[in-house]
Amino acid sequence: MNWIRLVITLLCLTFVAGCAQQKVVASDPGDALISRLAKSDINEAIEIHQRAVIRDLQALMIKLYYRNPYGRHDKNKRSIEDSVALVFARPSDQGFPQWQNMKPTDIVRIALDETYQGSDRVLPFIVGLRKMLMASYDNHTEFYYLTTIDQQKLYNSARNLEIAAWMLAEKRDINGKLLILSDSLDNEQRNLSYQRLIGRMIATQDNLADIVSHKTGHLIKTVVLNAASLVFLPI
Repeated sequence: MNWIRLVITLLCLTFVAGCAQQKVVASDPGDALISRLAKSDINEAIEIHQRAVIRDLQALMIKLYYRNPYGRHDKNKRSIEDSVALVFARPSDQGFPQWQNMKPTDIVRIALDETYQGSDRVLPFIVGLRKMLMASYDNHTEFYYLTTIDQQKLYNSARNLEIAAWMLAEKRDINGKLLILSDSLDNEQRNLSYQRLIGRMIATQDNLADIVSHKTGHLIKTVVLNAASLVFLPI
């Protein structure tokens, strides 16, 4: 019976490949139609986790723009929600030629570099994180029986999110002003919703890394992370 399943899988993949449009994130299960025949339970779990982490990243970008509205690159053209929707409507590797040849974590780094000359720091911060997260899925947006992803990349992406969260909360200019406002300023009531969002993204990636590791039998090489060292792990 295994060969019958393989034949069905290959036929489904051929059908999907012929009909598919370029996607920016895994399809919703309700839109999967015949392609679901070519997906295992682990494939569907991967897609659920990918949709969740990208959805939370999009929510984080909206929150950061509301907190940092003045530097937004297109503030005179569209609303914050429309601005963010436009960013996430593009594939993660398209739309920003100034960062095209940079590593995702280097894009995150320049967003929180006090020498960065751009007015919009939220954009490179999110663009870099999105590219990094998609790289942890090997830039796939559909997952089938023959699709594999690396649990180590997922684990490393979670640690990189921890570093990015530390940078967001701590990086300041020479006058001691936070480069990107998030949780709070001095004398403001503490608002931890930003860190909670990032924490949920970290948990999503860690959870999927454990699922894939258990499924494949490949161990994850864990590290003791010092976020203040600002050393991102490879993806």
